[in-house]
Amino acid sequence: MKIELLYVADCPNRQPTIEVVQEVLREQGLPPDIREIEISDAAQAAALSFLASPTMRVDGKDVEPSVNLFPSYGVSCRTYFVDGRFEGTPRREWIRNAVLASKSKR
Repeated sequence: MKIELLYVADCPNRQPTIEVVQEVLREQGLPPDIREIEISDAAQAAALSFLASPTMRVDGKDVEPSVNLFPSYGVSCRTYFVDGRFEGTPRREWIRNAVLASKSKR
């Protein structure tokens, strides 16, 4: 399973997202191996299809189920629409579902 966290420097939501991912992995009996990738410019953001910070991917797929089908890439903060409001971190359930889907393919 390939788990990646793409982020910009000084992202306040990077660490909270990492902590949730580590908890989910631990609950599933998986090692807390997360590849962190710092995005530093617009060219790198476009090359890596980086939506904004933080972006969480499992096996190359964004954990947000309704991720924008026509995205724009850039060096910025990301918000997630969770339970009727905007949040700075992806929903725990999305992360768990992405991990479970990957785990079931193995």
